[in-house]
Amino acid sequence: MKIHKLASHRTALLALSVVLVWSGVFPQSKREQALDNAVSTTRLLGQVRDLVRFGPRTGGTKSGDGAAAYVTKRLKEAGYAVQLQTDPKRLAYEVKNWTLRVDSPVVLKTTIRNAWVGAFSPSVPKTTTALVYLERPDDALPDGLKNKSILLDAMISEKTYRRLVQSGVRALVLISPNVDAMYSDWAMISDLWESSRNAIPLFNISRNNGRTLKKAISDSTSVVISFSVRSAVDSASPKTVLATLEGETEQYYLVCAHGDSDSGGPGADDNASGVSAVLETARVLKTLVKTGRIPIPKYSIRFAIWGTEMFSTAHYVRQRQNELQNILAVLNVDEVGTGATRDCIYFESNDVEHNASLLRTFMSVGDEYAGNKGFWEESTTNPSQGGTDSYVFFPRFLRYLKVPESKIPSMTIFTGAWNELKTLPQTLGWRSKSWKGHPDSVTIDYSAYYHSSLDVPEVTTEKEPHNVVGATKALGIGLLRLAWEEEERKK
Repeated sequence: MKIHKLASHRTALLALSVVLVWSGVFPQSKREQALDNAVSTTRLLGQVRDLVRFGPRTGGTKSGDGAAAYVTKRLKEAGYAVQLQTDPKRLAYEVKNWTLRVDSPVVLKTTIRNAWVGAFSPSVPKTTTALVYLERPDDALPDGLKNKSILLDAMISEKTYRRLVQSGVRALVLISPNVDAMYSDWAMISDLWESSRNAIPLFNISRNNGRTLKKAISDSTSVVISFSVRSAVDSASPKTVLATLEGETEQYYLVCAHGDSDSGGPGADDNASGVSAVLETARVLKTLVKTGRIPIPKYSIRFAIWGTEMFSTAHYVRQRQNELQNILAVLNVDEVGTGATRDCIYFESNDVEHNASLLRTFMSVGDEYAGNKGFWEESTTNPSQGGTDSYVFFPRFLRYLKVPESKIPSMTIFTGAWNELKTLPQTLGWRSKSWKGHPDSVTIDYSAYYHSSLDVPEVTTEKEPHNVVGATKALGIGLLRLAWEEEERKK
């Protein structure tokens, strides 16, 4: 009889465990559960939409200042005192409106879709020209280019650009590169050089649009296009927005994201998604403290939305070079709006020795929550790839800025990077339990809309909201474990 009771008890426990796993229930501290429940998908997605409506949000432009005012308003609504950092002046480009279309032949009039104008293209009135294809623009230029527009397969050098201008070319039309699953019906955005003296505009078109136009030209069809640009180039100051959740000490964790679309395009994933994740984390933590669901943190948390990626970050470091020892760690959020092939959250850079403790905390968050309802399917840390704000705090960049060297742990949270899959050797000793790929390598997921005309909410955050939601929860839970100290986790 006792044996039967024991077997029955075991069967009941097994059934209960199956129900718990199936329903997504798993052990959580009360604080982490409170944060999990407080994150709003509606707010996260709405903020991305709002930011994209401002335009590219380039630092020092009307759209950049508008986005900074929006971020300020959101933080004030959450209960923060906000500080606006005016960054040094730099050359800023703002496009007000532009047009590009095929005038003839009539059958191609609707060919050009999802195109984009390159930054630092000058203002030009409506202009109509023949379009000719130039296969090797860096070679000796053919005669007869005056008052023509040039269709190009690849971006040219500045020297060739000047030669084309001298030949009387009126505009450049650049075909997007041939990358698998990329830019077929939308344009990769390339820019001209930072200058107020560029003479002719650059337009970016999709690969399929380029193929159609090239075929028409090769068939001896006369292709005529019309275009216009109204833009402004000026020296202006980006605006960086700062707010602090005060703790018991002056030491703080810096949580940041670049507020501009560094491609000059819509920038929903890169990086309205990161800005939205930081804003929502700030709101949730402030609310939980105000309502007494969590105490004041031991360490302060400073939130920063940079006016211009890396440029504004560098200014922050220079301004506070004598206080860098107060930064306990930098948590940067960049591109958390989509992932083309995986449902994975990444924590970068595990090849930096002094990042070990910080990344171990986030790796534990990634592994513990992976596969549960409302979270990611897999997670991993990964080696450095470069090109985002966390790198400004590394010793090498600090030396470049000529400020006192300091080993500040600095990481970036993302769900997709660049425009194609990359597989890197995994740093020795960094095998995440929830990583489903090869244990000795890490495959970096990508954004199909990276730096493109279709980096819009409809195909990024709206299509895959779990990415920005998961990143926000990972960031918030990691901060609970850091700023409220590890021994407080179970409360």
